[in-house]
Formats: sequence, structure tokens, C-alpha cells
Amino acid sequence: MREDAEAGISSPQINTSTYDLCIKAFRTTKKLLKLNIKLHQQVNGSIDAAQVGDIFLFNHFARFETFIPQYLLHESTGAYCRSVASSEFFKGDERFSQFLQAVGVVPNDLPNLFPFLVREILHGRKLVIFPEGGMVKDKRVVDIKGKYGVFSRTANERRKHHRGAAVIALALDAFKTALLRDYSAGHYNRVDRWAKQLGFESTEELMVKAVKPTVIVPSHITFYPIRVNDNILHQAAHLFNRGINKRFAEELLIEGNLLLKDTDMDIRFSRPLVVGEYWRWWEKKLLPNVVHQFESLDELFELTPSAGHWGGRIHAIGMKAKSYHVRDDYMESMYRAVTINLSHISSYLILCLFRKGLRRLRCTQFHKILYVAIKQLQKSDFHLHRSLLNPEEYGAIANQGSTRLQQFLNTSRSMGLVHIDDSDYVLDDKLIQDFEIDEIRTENLISVYANEISPLAATDLIEESIYQSKHINPQKVADYRFDDQQRAFHWDTKRFSKPKHLEINQQQTATADPNWFFLKSKSKSAGAVLLIHGFLASPAEMRSLGERLHSQGFHVLGVRLKGHGTSPWDLRSRDWKDWFSSVLRGFEIIKAFSQNIHIVGFSTGGLLALLLAADHPHRKIASVTSISAPVIFINKNLKFVPLLHHANKIVRWVSSEGLVPFRPNQPEHPEVNYQHVPIRALYQLQLLIEHVMEKPMDIHSRVILYQSDRDPVVDPCSVDKLFEKINSSNLLKHMLSSSRHGVVFENLDNIHEKICADLVE
Repeated sequence: MREDAEAGISSPQINTSTYDLCIKAFRTTKKLLKLNIKLHQQVNGSIDAAQVGDIFLFNHFARFETFIPQYLLHESTGAYCRSVASSEFFKGDERFSQFLQAVGVVPNDLPNLFPFLVREILHGRKLVIFPEGGMVKDKRVVDIKGKYGVFSRTANERRKHHRGAAVIALALDAFKTALLRDYSAGHYNRVDRWAKQLGFESTEELMVKAVKPTVIVPSHITFYPIRVNDNILHQAAHLFNRGINKRFAEELLIEGNLLLKDTDMDIRFSRPLVVGEYWRWWEKKLLPNVVHQFESLDELFELTPSAGHWGGRIHAIGMKAKSYHVRDDYMESMYRAVTINLSHISSYLILCLFRKGLRRLRCTQFHKILYVAIKQLQKSDFHLHRSLLNPEEYGAIANQGSTRLQQFLNTSRSMGLVHIDDSDYVLDDKLIQDFEIDEIRTENLISVYANEISPLAATDLIEESIYQSKHINPQKVADYRFDDQQRAFHWDTKRFSKPKHLEINQQQTATADPNWFFLKSKSKSAGAVLLIHGFLASPAEMRSLGERLHSQGFHVLGVRLKGHGTSPWDLRSRDWKDWFSSVLRGFEIIKAFSQNIHIVGFSTGGLLALLLAADHPHRKIASVTSISAPVIFINKNLKFVPLLHHANKIVRWVSSEGLVPFRPNQPEHPEVNYQHVPIRALYQLQLLIEHVMEKPMDIHSRVILYQSDRDPVVDPCSVDKLFEKINSSNLLKHMLSSSRHGVVFENLDNIHEKICADLVE
């Protein structure tokens, strides 16, 4: 405790040694827990809310989350934080009370609490407040009239949120305004008096704080997923205390799973509220006159509309009205910062369908609606969970579901909310039953998820997706799928841009656009061409050919093979089946636009083109063109790749990168190719060749094979090997006059013209 310079009373003081020790302990504990904390502190791409904020507001769903914001703010800014807790935590155990005070927590019945917190903010402390005033277990914050409020367990009724943060911020800002006006007017004696009362070593130090705008940062904590299955904490409590009450059991069940079951905890700062912007110009002129009536901050906070001088009473009335305005703004902003996830969308959609009278829905139709809703939300400015930005996670929903969706459905079935009957989802009446506030998290998690996004206009998009999914055409679905692939490129690039990837990434020279491209024809009856690039390259390798084909009236889609165009580290993590999956995705997209599809692949892309035609015969495939496809390489050292690959696997337990993870590459076209070859990727290429050559390929469409006669990479006899393996009634082979491998990129021996001529026959 310290003797406060202004009020002459004892006030709790932060013990920085204890605080720092707790920070270190939490940092260690976080590694042991399966709680993935993600702080999104950048607002609008540039504002560092952690740095500029004074008062940070958070929603409240679990007990342990009350300690995490302080830790994260200290990690980001180095600042020590104050927070307010119920006075009941400071009664009984004196040692625990002393500990709470040492780490910045003060009781809500502390004498002169608000002026104390204002002084702390002026001295550089951050203030953490939970304006809901308690845990909102059902996450219901909007009533049927669209008004904000929460259920109070103590009052047993719904009420408005606390406005203490607004009162503190407005009073602090009024005080700063008076200081600035006095200083600019030359009333230095007044400023000196305040500096001494507030414990500042100099007037200048206080004025630096006064110049800074008072900023409230609304924030939202979103947990995903929320599980209700048993955990070790819940089991232990039942083992040692058979009489455990229902409320405590529910908390152990939910919060134990949040801590121990691989849960994402997204903490997102919303747009900061600058409190000074709430004052009108004439109010700012009057504020100094009001503040001058008081000898201390305590008196300023004791001001009420019914006591004091007339100027103060008018100011108190205005402050009260303004605090409601500020409170409403920061609560709306806080709830709009929720990180939307798949369970939110699924839950709101299920309740929406139920209210429309639907009790049974085909699983495939439900998945389709979900997928459409995700694509609609991606075009909005709502905050989406990272799993809704990664097509590898959400992309499977439209067909057979996904792991995250399955987890949500399993939980819903275990609660008796939804069950499956004959490929249908059946919605049960329990969905709309009322539950006590302590029961709903374990009885109806769908309502909890749906309530959390109820304040968002995202719900309108989810409802619209029901109608859109019924009328969506195959071309629109294909457009969505194409957008998925373009998003996948950005996701993969970011994933392999971490510090460990930096050294290799900085040595890459590719400058051409490596993403998928889609050139659509204006003719509805146009043919289509699927272009597949080669090993280490990207769709840019095929772009000039694609533009030539497009000028001839074709739809043209350029595929990006997984692992390519991003980072050699990305390619190192993939296998040849990933490359083939990219080709299959491309075919699924392009077939929605044409009845007459031609597949053209270069080098490794040529092998994948042949494999697609052989393993997935389709009536729409008119022809397959394979150019410089490798079977035998000029470089005989490649035969040692399997040996080196397995050596890397053996030593990986010693070094995560193996003996030789990459080999330098000298590409013909550095603007489109990697400068480094992952050994594992070379091994995967050999596995692909073996797979293609292990048995004859029956291809029902026309097949054209091209090969350079002096190819420096692929042995020209490769084309003969392929020719022998292909069974087709229309099989052609052409040799090109070239000493280069990259004949398509350079259009050597007029290969573009020859391909165009082949496709228009």
C-alpha cells in the first residue's frame, strides 16, 4: 500500500517483481495448455490499439480469461495493468488479497475507486474492465427489440451494461482538457498544483500525459470450439467431492475443455474510441471552468446532478447523458469484434431453418448452404476465424463436410439438438427450449453460438444464403471454387513466410504472377482449356499460351500446383497427390463452363494431364496435350534422390531439416521458377513418374505428345516411353526442334501455334 499524495488515503500498489514473475509463469503455463491465444491488435491495418489505448474492455465468458488480457497487454506494450474485481475475492484469505493487489487488481468497493484509476492511467497504467459485470454464459446480449443488455445472476433479470469505463474516460478527458487550457493560457500555478497532487515529478511530465487523447479500446474474446465432453478437471472434482454443485460442475466441464482441449482464443481489438470526440466545441470551452471548482479528482467524481454549484450540476447532468452514449458505443463495438467461426454460422443457420418450420434437411443441402454463407461472408468486412480463410479447411464442406463441422455436429448430437436419419439432418425441439443460465452451455451450445453473432449484420448474409443456395448455378459455384484457389495461394504464401523460411525465400527471383488465372470467353458455346505448369514453376509459365488460346475464343484456366509459386518450403511439404488434387480442382471448375475441354500440360504438368485423362475419364475431355513430360532425366545424379531423401528422414530426429533439405537450382526462367529444389519434392516427382508408368494408360480422347529433340533436362526418349504406355485410338507424337526445356514459356518452334491448330481441328 502507498499513501496517496492527493487524498491522503492508502491505495494498493503494484508489485512489479510479483507481476513480472506471474508474466513468466503464465508464459510457461501457456505452452503446457492447449489454448491457442491469438491477439489481433492491429485495427484497420495500421492502428496499434494496444499502444494507443488507455481503457480496454472485454466480454466475459470464462473465469480464467480475466487474467489473460493483462498478460497480453504487458507482452505487447510493457505496461502494467490495473483491473477491477468483486470485493468478495479480497475477503477471507489475506495472502490472496495481497497477491491480487500486487498484480494490479483492486476491489470494486475501494474508496474513491474512479479517481484512483484515473491517477493510475495518468501514470501510464492500462486499465482492463469487463463492462458486462459478470460471466455471460449464454452469450445473449441482444433482446428481442435489438437492445443491448445481459442477464444478471444477482438481480435475476436482464439489465444494461455497466458504464463505469465511460465515466472514468469522460472525467479523465475533461481533466486533461482543463489542464491543456490552463497551460496554454499561462496559468502554470494551477498545473503545478495538480502535478504535485498527482505525484508527478514535474509539470512537463503531467502535460505529456494531458496531450495524449483518452482512448477506450473495445475488445472481444472468442473461444472456438466450445466443447462439452468430459475432462480431467471435471473428473477429479467428482472423484474428490461427490457433492459438487451443478453450477461448479458446468464451469469445470466447459472451462476445463477450453484450457485442455486445443481451443483457439481469439482476442480482437475493435476500433478505438477517442473520448475527446464526444465533446461539443462549446462543452470543451466550459470544461476548464467546471474543473476549476474542485480541489481534487475525488470531488470531481462526487459531483451529482442534485448537488454542488449550478455549473457543476449542469455538467454532471451532461456527463451522465454522455456516459450512456459512450457506453452504448463501446458495447456495440465490442460485440461487433467477435471472430466468426463455422460453429457460429452452422448454429445460426440451424435455428433460422427451425424457425422457418423446417425440421428435416438433406445433409448435402445443408453443407451447400454453409459453403455459400462462407463465400458471402468472405466478401464482407466481418472478422472471420482463420479456418474460414483457408480453403483446405472449409472447402470440403460443400461435398462431404469437414473435421470442424463434424466436431460441431457430434457435440450437437450429444446434446440431443440434431440427429442424422437417412442422409438427413433432423432438427429436434430441444433447440428452442429454455434453460437456466448455468445449464445452457452444457444443454444447448447451438443457442450459445447463435447468440454470440446475433448483434452482427452477418446474420442477414447467413439467412440470404438459404435462398441463394437454392438458385445458384454451376458457373457460380465454379467461380466460388476458383476464388478458393486464389485465396489458397495467399494463405500458403503467408504460412511459409515465417522467420525459419526467410533465408531460402529471400533468394528466390520469381517476379511473374504465380496465382491461378481464369480467362473467360464471351461465347456460351466456347471450348475450354485447362493449363498445367511444370515442376518448380507456376501458372505464369503458361500465361502467354493461355492468352493466345483465349484470343482464339477459348475459356482458359491456369492451375497452380500445390507448393508452387509460394516458397520452396511449401513445395517441400507437399507430395505428388497434392499436385494432382490441384489439377482435379481445376477440372471441376472449368467443366462448369464448357462441354468441350482440352487439357494441356507442360513437363510435370504433362504427366498430370495424362494421369487425369486416364484415371478420370470424362465425356467432356476432348483432347490431352503433353509437352516435354519427364520419364528419364538427362542428369543421372537424380537416381540418388531416393537415397538422399531417406537419409534426410533418418536424421530428422536430430535436425528438423535433415542433411540436405534443398539443392540449388539454375532455372532457364528465373522469373517463374524456384532457385532451390526440395529433395523431398524431387523424390515425389520420381514417385509420380513411377505411378504413371506402372501400367498402360487407357485414354478415350485424342492425345498429342510433344518433345524437344535436344532437351537439356528431359531425355528425348521419354516421349517414346510414354507413347508405348498410352492406349488411344487417336495418338500423335511430334518432335520439336529446340535445345531448351522451357519451350512453352519461350514459344520455341512455334509451339503455341501448333497447340492452337491441334485444338481447333
